[in-house]
Amino acid sequence: MSFKVKLILSYILLIIVVIFFTGFFVNIFIGRNFNQIIIHETPAGFEVFMVPHAKRFLAAIRFSLMLVSIIAIIIGTLIAFFISRFTTNPIKEMVEFSKRIERGNYSARININTNDEIGGLAKALNHMAEHLSEIEKMRKTLVQNVSHDLRTPLAVIKGYLETLNDEAFTNEEKERSMQIIKNETERMESMLEELSELSLIDSKKYKLNLEKINLNEVVSETVEIMKIEAEKKGLFLKMEQDRASYILADKKRIKEILMNLLSNAIKFTEKGGVYIRSYQDEKNAVISIKDTGKGIAKEEIPHIFERFYRGEKSRSAKTGGLGIGLTIVRELVYAHKGRIKIKSKLNKGTEFKVYFPKLSS
Repeated sequence: MSFKVKLILSYILLIIVVIFFTGFFVNIFIGRNFNQIIIHETPAGFEVFMVPHAKRFLAAIRFSLMLVSIIAIIIGTLIAFFISRFTTNPIKEMVEFSKRIERGNYSARININTNDEIGGLAKALNHMAEHLSEIEKMRKTLVQNVSHDLRTPLAVIKGYLETLNDEAFTNEEKERSMQIIKNETERMESMLEELSELSLIDSKKYKLNLEKINLNEVVSETVEIMKIEAEKKGLFLKMEQDRASYILADKKRIKEILMNLLSNAIKFTEKGGVYIRSYQDEKNAVISIKDTGKGIAKEEIPHIFERFYRGEKSRSAKTGGLGIGLTIVRELVYAHKGRIKIKSKLNKGTEFKVYFPKLSS
């Protein structure tokens, strides 16, 4: 039995019950008043004239009640049919919507704009469809990025492995081939580590080992590590620090945030270098990482923290990566109850500012 039929039957049953009890009590009330007024209060000698007519009148009233009840049931059934149709049509639309979603049509939407519970459910389902559509886009992007970025190092490794088997190549060339194979292997390993890190963050299974740390010290240690990478490209790393800033944080994760931001700054900078500054405002310990690189187009900035987003294609192809480094950075910053801002201009560089709630020293 469909929901519509159940709804109609429930309306009809309600109508019948209401009519039955109304008729029942009205009949009792009329009967009592009839006996009281007509029979008991009729003057002596007039019973022969009054009572038969009164009884016929009472019968007519009862017949009228029964007739009205039948008409009410018929009209109520018709009204119940139309009301149930009005009620079940949105539900049918939602069922059809769920079938389209099941078939993978995430662009499907429900056109119900009411301010009741049905409208609220429709809005929630449309929001779910949008979210599923975004997930599907990210899934396709992930497959494309991974297949593209793994294909290149695998092709390089395959080519240089053939070189190692060729006796015409010198030992020096073979050593160089081995180094390239090692580099490409590390590159693939780095991609897999990023995916594993993102999966761990999404599952919320990672734990922060919170402790009171001096942010200036962590910044200094990280800059010292990244100097080698900058020097390889002929870039400078200039650091400026105010008085010591203390925060409650996981030191390892803070280093991960800084290394990721510094690595990106170095990666997208060809001339000049990177300025790192740590200071305090009224409530926060702040880290500024500003480069003299290519910058980011204005239309790309709102998407820069989206997972698998890599911006301008030629730049992405050159620098590689899956486009999840900044997603990880943002999630780790949020996990420390902090926030991150970006400011950038094409050909003038990019600046990231990270804010962490500071502790009293």
